[in-house]
Amino acid sequence: MLLKIDNLIFIDLIEIGIKNLDKHRNIVNDLNVFPVPDGDTGTNMVMTLKYGYEAIKNKNASLADVINSFATGTVFGARGNSGVIVSQFFKGIAEGLKDKTEINCKSFALALGSGVNFAYASVAKPVEGTILTVLKDATKAVIEKLPIDNFDELFDIFLSAAKISLERTPEFLPILKKAGVVDSGGAGMVYFFEGISKYLKGEKIEDIKESTQEEYIDLSLFNKDTNFAYGYCIEGVLQLTIDLSDFDLKDFNKKLDKVGKSIVTTQEKDKVKLHIHAHQIGEVTDLCQEYGEFLKIKIENMTVQSMQNNSNVVEDKKFLYNETNDVPEFAIISVANNSFMQQKLFEIGSDVVIKSDIAPSAQDFIDAFSLVNAKKILVFPNSSNSILTSMKAGSMYKKAKVTVLNCRSIVECYASLLMIDYEDSIDNAIQVVNDTISKIYQLCIYQANKDFKYGRKQVKENEFFALCNQKILNIAPSLDNVTVETVKDILENNDYSVITLYYGSNVTNEYIEYIKDLILNLDLDVEVASVETNEAVYCLTITFE
Repeated sequence: MLLKIDNLIFIDLIEIGIKNLDKHRNIVNDLNVFPVPDGDTGTNMVMTLKYGYEAIKNKNASLADVINSFATGTVFGARGNSGVIVSQFFKGIAEGLKDKTEINCKSFALALGSGVNFAYASVAKPVEGTILTVLKDATKAVIEKLPIDNFDELFDIFLSAAKISLERTPEFLPILKKAGVVDSGGAGMVYFFEGISKYLKGEKIEDIKESTQEEYIDLSLFNKDTNFAYGYCIEGVLQLTIDLSDFDLKDFNKKLDKVGKSIVTTQEKDKVKLHIHAHQIGEVTDLCQEYGEFLKIKIENMTVQSMQNNSNVVEDKKFLYNETNDVPEFAIISVANNSFMQQKLFEIGSDVVIKSDIAPSAQDFIDAFSLVNAKKILVFPNSSNSILTSMKAGSMYKKAKVTVLNCRSIVECYASLLMIDYEDSIDNAIQVVNDTISKIYQLCIYQANKDFKYGRKQVKENEFFALCNQKILNIAPSLDNVTVETVKDILENNDYSVITLYYGSNVTNEYIEYIKDLILNLDLDVEVASVETNEAVYCLTITFE
């Protein structure tokens, strides 16, 4: 029976909660409104929480420091809307427990209330029937039961109320009810706290085995004559060994600026995290060792990743950008979920393209911001799941004014980048983007991976269905049938002149040309274009302008 929580117990509880969530992450991922394999809520929540856990797993510090470090880690590691909300929930808990050396049931219950308040405040327009409701209802149940004697009882109360609230989420959101699922973010929190409850009952949860396969490098591409032009990407955590009063982060950055570029540094008390691109590894490490010693260091040769690109283009695994000293009127940051679209968005105007097959973290966005010299930055999140994260990152970044655009898809970004005049002002660019997006009508065509019913629509496994604004428009056994029928229906009631077919990796060039011919044969007086995306989730995204 657990009566109080200290620093070590807190770390154990967080670890076991993450393990149980990780064990069920695919279940959470699959809690999609539609049965297509694009769910990432479980993955985003696990990645967010693991980022926080990495900051505390070996930490020998006070309880307040441990809780604050975990919360700070989740904030920087937050991925997707669910990740941001979870990070703010724990930030609120940390605020409610600051200066505590031990936690009893009452103080923890009240801290949960602070966490709920922070979570709701992180969302511009909170929606009930989501993770927010589950956290609120579970916390309310705990507070109403005070006084509570022990944490075993507290977490049982929390978990029981969370499960009841989760089952009620479809009552708030018709889209969940139609699909016969519960809220995925709420489910993720249930699994997290279920892990803690199991741990307190003596149940064990096995570790999740992760792949440790080393990245392949084709050694035959390199020889003594290779031009290693791009230098090294160096990342590390520096333990300061000088007095804190003798260390100034700005002065440190100025010295780093003399030996490298693309510098990002963050300081947490006597630890400094750094990222830098440099040609001479020794110049960086020697400079850093004047201040302390590396607790962790990673060095990668960027030429290995960048040989196929243009001479001034750098692909730093996650980021594709143009390394330059120019200071533009504004810079553009965008997100792509594969290398193919990363290259395309870069070629048509994005200064930095973040490649992430899952939602980028707040730290990813902050790192991207630091790669440009502009004082004004425009962000294309390209997913409704990344808008909140990018906004949070923008509020944390102090070196430039960051504007996050209401861009919810790659196709909106692609069309907008083609319309921007990069010599114009940022205000005009924002207006152009907003106008472009407002004129685009778009829908997606998927292939169902199982039988499902949505409202009155019945879709069988392997059938194709057209989806727009959470509504199924048409269902057909073949991609060309559903595409042609949907296009015909839309053009009968709307006056559009241009149709663009954005096709994924499961559609061949020959097949897309065949579909284009079918549409043109309808004789509806429209232009039909196509853009390859290499997207794996959807078959087609169709835009009408």
